[in-house]
Amino acid sequence: MKTAHIFVSLSLSAMVLTTQVQASDLSEYEQKQMKQAIEYCDNGDLDKSIEIYNKLLANNPKNYLINYELAYAKSMKKEYDEAIKITKKIEKDPNAEDQLFQLQGNAYDYLGKRKYAVASYDKGLKRFPNSGILYMEKGNIRYMEKDYDEAIKLYEKAMEVQPTYPSPYFRTSALFINSTEPIWGLIYGETYLILEKGARNKALQKAMVERINEAFKIEGDTAFHISLTKRNDIGMHGLKLLIPFEIRYETAASNSKAVQEMVVSKRDSITLSDIIGIREAIANTYKEKWEEEYPNYLLDYQKQLIDGGYFEAFSMELFKDAYENEYKEYIAKEDNRKILEALHTWMIQHPFEPNANKPIKRINNPLK
Repeated sequence: MKTAHIFVSLSLSAMVLTTQVQASDLSEYEQKQMKQAIEYCDNGDLDKSIEIYNKLLANNPKNYLINYELAYAKSMKKEYDEAIKITKKIEKDPNAEDQLFQLQGNAYDYLGKRKYAVASYDKGLKRFPNSGILYMEKGNIRYMEKDYDEAIKLYEKAMEVQPTYPSPYFRTSALFINSTEPIWGLIYGETYLILEKGARNKALQKAMVERINEAFKIEGDTAFHISLTKRNDIGMHGLKLLIPFEIRYETAASNSKAVQEMVVSKRDSITLSDIIGIREAIANTYKEKWEEEYPNYLLDYQKQLIDGGYFEAFSMELFKDAYENEYKEYIAKEDNRKILEALHTWMIQHPFEPNANKPIKRINNPLK
């Protein structure tokens, strides 16, 4: 489960450019040496990397960045006790960042000392209360202990404090996809795919598509069953009927033209075009009927794409690895390629940026 280092920017250029205070503490010679050391580390030559860091520390023993990179190299070399010692030495440095406590906690975890790992993450959260990374790491511990409900709470807390951090959406999606509430596996999974610009996640796309196929099934000759949620707690609050988000979402899906066509044709294998039609119907119904009760930024963004005429192109891009043939047929047409180009421009002008005022989260009771 430990993949934290993948998400931490470890290149000198990234860290120095984003933390000017640290850059000012390094001479030009030190910066060149650091670049060389990081290159060695990236290529797996950890001993040469560590040798450079130690030489630099001989003349600049308190520099945060050099110490941090040395601790990381030590951790990569599986010298976790040494890595922990270094992180403890610099954890009170004014330049310290939440990644330091992540590194320290991960080192404890690799040693099998999970209580100490959690203590490190909590220590970091006292200083960086809005660190999605540290909440995510606490969630990872709970996941490994098979306390999945608590893991989800911590992952969702990570989303709350750092809404544009992709990793918690991925991890929460993976847990929900195979649960009785796959609806949230789909919502969090799509959020991750949008936020994680760059390398695509074919496995997640495939898992989402497989779960959608499982959720929409013909039973017998006429019945069509949709299983996106197990919630059935419709109730009343005074004169107001309370219908949970999940039920509204599932109902909108079942009423979509795409599903009705599947029922008529008695077809339970879902095409990408079906998925697009179902999601479009949900977003339109959401905007028309239940946005105020259950604000959801993903559905808002989908509606913007629909109104802009880009939803089909957007969806084709989103699931292109899971539906390679349909995607190839789509981009074979010149008009569609032009729409994709326009979509990319539109998304630059309308970035997907969830925040406290544009949430993507579960709401149990809108009247509480």
